[in-house]
Amino acid sequence: MFDHPRSTSKAGDDAGHYPKLFHLCGWLGIAGCAIVVIANLVAVIVQPQTGFIEDTISDSAAGRYAVIMDVGLYAFAAAIFAVSIGLARLRFGRWAWRIGSWLLTLMAILIVVIGAHGEYGDNEVGGLVIHLPLVLAMALTFTAAACLTAAGFRRYRRRWMVFNLACAAVWVVGAAIFWFSPTSIDGLIERLVGMVLIVWTLALSKLLIDRSKALVNEGAA
Repeated sequence: MFDHPRSTSKAGDDAGHYPKLFHLCGWLGIAGCAIVVIANLVAVIVQPQTGFIEDTISDSAAGRYAVIMDVGLYAFAAAIFAVSIGLARLRFGRWAWRIGSWLLTLMAILIVVIGAHGEYGDNEVGGLVIHLPLVLAMALTFTAAACLTAAGFRRYRRRWMVFNLACAAVWVVGAAIFWFSPTSIDGLIERLVGMVLIVWTLALSKLLIDRSKALVNEGAA
């Protein structure tokens, strides 16, 4: 997305053994991002009482058509997990890279729990309201993962490091704005902040596909 891949000498020592894995993880990442965006659109359309500006994603994931948004969340969790597996095999760095890539697995688990638990503090009787703690944990996990993998991305391309850190910064600032935003626009702000994560996942998915193609071409040379 940002540049053509360098040779495998810039990546991990054994990354060349996984071109098919990178290809699969990349396409799973793209598919998961597409599904969660479509699910969000459909969830709002089929519920006339909800909208994109005033109502949050949590509002769309509660009620009669909650399953639509839940499917989107599960698909996106799968996308994050696929990217996590791909990054772990790329090995652009050492301990920081490993921790950062596996933190994405934790993030995927948190997203699944958010969708499966289905309690958003919407005044329904029963159920432990754990949505906010889970979302906060997810936000911190992504920030840590993006920062920890930044140095490894610099080994590949400096602009990838900048992109990673920029996404983390925009994510943190956007989350702070969302926290203090009025309810009349918090749905819009939340979706804009969420797009940061989607764009980041799409970019890394494209990177995995590009690495796969580069490794195949190098193997055929």
